[in-house]
Amino acid sequence: MDAEREALQSTAYPQVQTFCQKHGLIFEGIRNIETTDHLTTELCLEEVDRCWKTSIGPAFVALIGDQYGPCVVPLWIDEKEWEVLRAHLTAGPSDLELVARHFRRDENAVPPTYVLQAPGTREACEPEEAILTSVLRSGAQEARRLGLITQEQWQRYHWSGEAAGTPLWRST
Repeated sequence: MDAEREALQSTAYPQVQTFCQKHGLIFEGIRNIETTDHLTTELCLEEVDRCWKTSIGPAFVALIGDQYGPCVVPLWIDEKEWEVLRAHLTAGPSDLELVARHFRRDENAVPPTYVLQAPGTREACEPEEAILTSVLRSGAQEARRLGLITQEQWQRYHWSGEAAGTPLWRST
C-alpha cells in the first residue's frame, strides 16, 4: 500500500467518519480494491450506484488519486464491432488467436457481445495484455480509417482505465 493511501486510511478517513457521525451522516468508502481482473472500475461504479439508490441524504463522490494508468482492454465488445475488428487485424493469424483466446461470446447478452475473460496472475498476464491492447488498437485504427467504426468506438481502445470514463454524475 502506498504512503498516500495509508495516510488517507489511517488519518483522513477516521476524521471524516467522526465529522459525519457528529452531523448524523454515514461515511462509507470503497477501500483497498486491488484486483488482478478487469472489474475494479465496474465494482466501484456498482457501489456508487448502490449508494445513490439507498441514500436518503446528500451524496458526494470523490475519486482520489493521481494514477492515470495504462490503456486497458475493453471489458466487452459488441458483436458487430467485434466482427469489424477481427476483419481488420493486420498483423497476422497469431493476433486472431490471441484475441479469440481472451474474449468469449456471451450468447445471453442482447445483442450478443464478446466478453474479456479474467486473466491469470498479474505478473503472468501483463506482457500478453500489452500485446492484446496493441492488437486491438491496430484493428480499431484500420477500422476507423475505413469509416467502419465511430470515433467513440475507436477511443475505447486508446483510453487509460481511469480516463475511459463512465460518467459519475447524476441529475436528481
